[in-house]
Amino acid sequence: MRYSKEHRQETHERIVRKAGERFRAEGIDAVGVASLMADVGLTVGGFYAHFESKQALISEASSAAFSRTTAAFRQYIGGKPKGQRLDALVNAYLTESHRDAPQEGCLAAANGAELARQPVDTRAGFTHELKAWIAVIEEAIRDDGLNADARAVAGAMVGAMTLARAVDDAVLSRAFLESGRQAILASRPKRA
Repeated sequence: MRYSKEHRQETHERIVRKAGERFRAEGIDAVGVASLMADVGLTVGGFYAHFESKQALISEASSAAFSRTTAAFRQYIGGKPKGQRLDALVNAYLTESHRDAPQEGCLAAANGAELARQPVDTRAGFTHELKAWIAVIEEAIRDDGLNADARAVAGAMVGAMTLARAVDDAVLSRAFLESGRQAILASRPKRA
């Protein structure tokens, strides 16, 4: 049975979105093609009509997931008054709800260590999306009239979130989130 181009594209996007969610929730290596395809109601054979390999899916799903995060952050800070955008961004990122829902959150915090071991093409896509996310942070810094290093802010946010998710101690986890927020917001240079 032949499907329309629109149906094929919708199916492709459904696979990519579900893969991005599951990669962030379970880890890239833990998600098999068979279980992923079953999750979207398709067969393993259907996978190869959309992707030449799991690696191709990893690359596309990782880029798409990070791109959606970046777009959401850009929209979020755009709704905040200038002078409050960096604070809003940091406070929205370093939350228990973000910590507890990695499948919906930032790819860098959920899969950064795994992506470091992926082939160069996959890492190139991640790097491109990471730079776009850092540009949103730079925009917030600039809009707030601050003089801060957006890469340092991004690294501190991802590091605090990664550690908050990694520990099995709820108090320590919350402390990583709070300490991360305080460290970023207290240490940023004053207005330029």
